[in-house]
Amino acid sequence: MTRVEQEGAYADRLLSSHKVSGLEQRDRSFVRELLLGVLRWKLRLDHIIDSYYKRKSKKTLAPDVRNIIRLGLFQIIFMNSVPDHAAVNESVEIASRRFGRSVGGLVNAILRRFSREGEPAVKSSDPLEKLSVEKSYPLWIVKRWSAHFGIETAEAIMAAGNEKHAVTIRVNSTKTDSDFLVSELGREGFDLSPSGMPGYFNVLKGSGLFDTGAFAKGLFAVQDSATSMASLLLAPIPGEKILDLCSAPGGKATHIAELMNDKGIVDAVDINPGRIGLVREAAERLGLESIRCLEGDSVEFGSKADTLYDRVLFDTPCTGTGVFSKRPDMKWRRKADDFEAITKLQKAIFGNAASLVKPGGILVYSTCSLEPEENEDMVNRFNKENGFTVEIDDRFKDFEIDCGYLILPQQMFGTGAFAVKLRRTSA
Repeated sequence: MTRVEQEGAYADRLLSSHKVSGLEQRDRSFVRELLLGVLRWKLRLDHIIDSYYKRKSKKTLAPDVRNIIRLGLFQIIFMNSVPDHAAVNESVEIASRRFGRSVGGLVNAILRRFSREGEPAVKSSDPLEKLSVEKSYPLWIVKRWSAHFGIETAEAIMAAGNEKHAVTIRVNSTKTDSDFLVSELGREGFDLSPSGMPGYFNVLKGSGLFDTGAFAKGLFAVQDSATSMASLLLAPIPGEKILDLCSAPGGKATHIAELMNDKGIVDAVDINPGRIGLVREAAERLGLESIRCLEGDSVEFGSKADTLYDRVLFDTPCTGTGVFSKRPDMKWRRKADDFEAITKLQKAIFGNAASLVKPGGILVYSTCSLEPEENEDMVNRFNKENGFTVEIDDRFKDFEIDCGYLILPQQMFGTGAFAVKLRRTSA
């Protein structure tokens, strides 16, 4: 937790590090729940701490001490599997061992006071400020979403972002079908339920999923169902030449190859050599031979080539405000002034992607953002300057906005996504 806050470390990378991955499965799950849970509820936990931490000297709590108290509070409030007294005792022991008995006494006092008195009310007359603390979101995000979506919808988005969601998997249609995969994983102790997109399932208990024979055989890939909308809108046809810009970690590229029955070419491009390696690994495990992994800058890729593509998809770098349920550290990392730099990059990639589409071909633009500047506003500006028109797909009419489709996190198991299908009408 301290590394995330003080050193800018990313939670997902910490959880995939050798220090964590080397733990027993039960311990890995416990560490994951603690880290992501405290990040989700950080502001609410801090409100409790700041309400109960009373010192005449007004001395600021050291970050490591605050994190010990956060971890204890999180276990008491949210983890029924941990008895309250065990959460208190463990927190006190850690604090005493690292910082001495006086700090251990402070931790003990705050946690036991919370156990006796409960959670203090948020003393603010501003409903958005109260919502910010209670739902544990930065105030600028609460204000932004309330203005754009209305308070009721904004609150639903925040609630969905704070929930623990099932792992979502996609059937590898080149190797198996839904019925067989459900049966195969069922034999290994996993319960699957439909996730709202064709070929996608929620796995209610995800621990050990990557140790299954079905995973080793490449019968499925892990991918959020909302993100499938981009590949489905692209609607690739076997034998076509497809470009997937900003491809890593490869969920969309492998989905595209499966939709083409692995016949044709899918050029998967990413600027990061390590991350393009993830696409290659995914393609190899799934047995997909149509994917060519290419290292390249999506702003410049193909600018000197004569070859155009039948269809181009680019899931652009974005603020990621639709995936806070998966990456809660991002809601504290993002700032209100991030949009200028991000939209500038998006516009540059958009222009290059458009230049690589054949006349009459298809361009799909997608994000995991909920923000209009990155979604409909970006597309509307682009269409005014280029020869593309928006195409409608009735499969997603429930998510239609004024330009494209927007899935909100509460509509599809905690993950939001935007996508639009454009056809090149100019030569």
